[in-house]
Amino acid sequence: MKFGIAFEGLTDYITIENILCGYFDDLDTDELKDLQPQLDETDKKQLDFGGWEKLLDYLKSTYFRDALLNIEYIIIQIDSDISQHKNFGVSHYDENNQELSQDVLIENIKTHLIEIINTEESDFYNYYADKIVFAICVHSLECWLYAYYNKETLKNPKTKGCGNALNRCLNVKGFDDDKDKKLYQKYSKVFLKPKNIELVAQKSPSFNLFIQQLHNITL
Repeated sequence: MKFGIAFEGLTDYITIENILCGYFDDLDTDELKDLQPQLDETDKKQLDFGGWEKLLDYLKSTYFRDALLNIEYIIIQIDSDISQHKNFGVSHYDENNQELSQDVLIENIKTHLIEIINTEESDFYNYYADKIVFAICVHSLECWLYAYYNKETLKNPKTKGCGNALNRCLNVKGFDDDKDKKLYQKYSKVFLKPKNIELVAQKSPSFNLFIQQLHNITL
């Protein structure tokens, strides 16, 4: 198996799947494995609970360790909007109450995720660092999609309210709290074209950091 994906929810998996298949020419969907939550192979419905707290539990588990032994690369996807929750504990602001840059916030979240991975063994992450790829979306994966579909020139990348903004931009409903997997299947297909991946990498720093990690992978 080439890639395992640990993610928050089904719509995140759908989008990451299209990004990977667009970036790697010879990658087939049957070379991707849903790790947490697991999906039904027929209709891709979730078989168990998702969410960021379940994802963190998975990173501490023997299931994650076993996956690292049997899968070439593992993608860990999480949205930064949850990082300030008391059970996560990574602020969006510095000691002067200034909002962190995307690069710094992502590095802080990554550091915390590594601490969680090392829960049972302090150096565990270091043994497998070259197999782990972080897809940390600021502040949500919908912002990556919005970076493509919004054609207006923005002074700064949009990072808040991206689901609702996508709904308005595309004149649809289903990119906010009530996520419609068919919409994500339809609109994330733009990432099957490498030129669109390059475009969004130029517009979204967090997307670009994810893609930079893929540059180091040869299948």
